[in-house]
Amino acid sequence: MRAVSIRTFGSPAGMKIVEVPVPSPRAGEVVIQTEAIGVGGVDAVIRRGTLGALGPSMPQDGLVPGSEVAGTITAVGEGVEASWLDRRVWAFTGVSGGYAEHVVARIENVTPLPTDLAAVDAVTLGSAAPVAHFALRQAYFTRGRPCWYVVRPAASASRPWRSPPELAHG
Repeated sequence: MRAVSIRTFGSPAGMKIVEVPVPSPRAGEVVIQTEAIGVGGVDAVIRRGTLGALGPSMPQDGLVPGSEVAGTITAVGEGVEASWLDRRVWAFTGVSGGYAEHVVARIENVTPLPTDLAAVDAVTLGSAAPVAHFALRQAYFTRGRPCWYVVRPAASASRPWRSPPELAHG
């Protein structure tokens, strides 16, 4: 299968498409054939080599970035119900592994997708929605107090939005 691997930290030029084996799930894991992957700011930080969690050096065989995907489960590991097979899901893969045609994820990090939600929309919402939610909570966004924020879709211009007070948590 194909994957995007960081071969050297720094610019995007250090990323290459490589052939790697399709992963096998261990106990408590699933394999997902990806339909869409999330690309976020943390991926750029990892690519530059400035994320301390990875340590000071590049793994010998490179690093496949990507922490969230949407796709279909093709294999389940021991302890995972077979009913997960062939289900469309969103998954958090951890710090790496998402930029590949097949990825492994822990079953507790997998969420079924509604049939009317496109995979590309799922990865857009995957980590961005919780970040926005917690940011608004930190800003003391409460019932009765309107909040202005900017929606930044990938393919169109940003514009400010005002959330109705009745949508606020309080």
